[in-house]
Amino acid sequence: MKEILGPLLQESFPCAYFGDGRVCSLEYLFADEESAERYHEFLADGYRRLGSMFYRNVCKECGRCKPLRLETERFSPSRSQKRTLKKNQDVRLEIQSPSIITREKIDLYRRYLDSKHSDRGDKEIRDYETVLSNIHYGYAHTIEMDYYDADRLIGVGIVDEAEDSLSSNYFYYDTDYLCRRPGVFSILKEILLARVMGKKYYYLGFYIEETAKMSYKKLFQPNQIHEKCGWREFLGE
Repeated sequence: MKEILGPLLQESFPCAYFGDGRVCSLEYLFADEESAERYHEFLADGYRRLGSMFYRNVCKECGRCKPLRLETERFSPSRSQKRTLKKNQDVRLEIQSPSIITREKIDLYRRYLDSKHSDRGDKEIRDYETVLSNIHYGYAHTIEMDYYDADRLIGVGIVDEAEDSLSSNYFYYDTDYLCRRPGVFSILKEILLARVMGKKYYYLGFYIEETAKMSYKKLFQPNQIHEKCGWREFLGE
């Protein structure tokens, strides 16, 4: 990307992925309307989105967080992923844009966080709503994917549409359904949506080999990772 629109800012803080004292450094900017229309360029340069902010890791001492993407037409689900699709064939998917926050989604997000981080302590509903607002809002081309078991909301996926791609932004779900592998299922449905929409790329976010919650993304193949020299083929060739 030859030109960056808007002021670049940097911030450093303890890394949330590694508990060994290493420091995470982020480079970010607040996107205006023009830069939002060029979101595909930011994605291709390793950026992610939170609210109306684009950011990427610029950690000098580490570099373990690597953006990962795949070309939708080249993707082929593995046998395990096909079994996940079959196991969830009774799940109903509703797609809506623009995205919207409801009390039902706030409750689902609260349960999701509480089941994964039991030490978070009591929080007011408005605290969860504030965090969700940065996931659901801030970008004009966000698509919401709601997953239902009958009439029960069991998952919410947020993807960002760009000119040539879809970017997986966030997914929260009912952890009572862990046996159905909801994270894998949601990625498969998002890849399918990207393909139906004629998008060349699907961005999965950061890949971290040492972290199980992030390393599973390499199983969606063939794929590419972003490094200092740009995108290169990674796994699945």
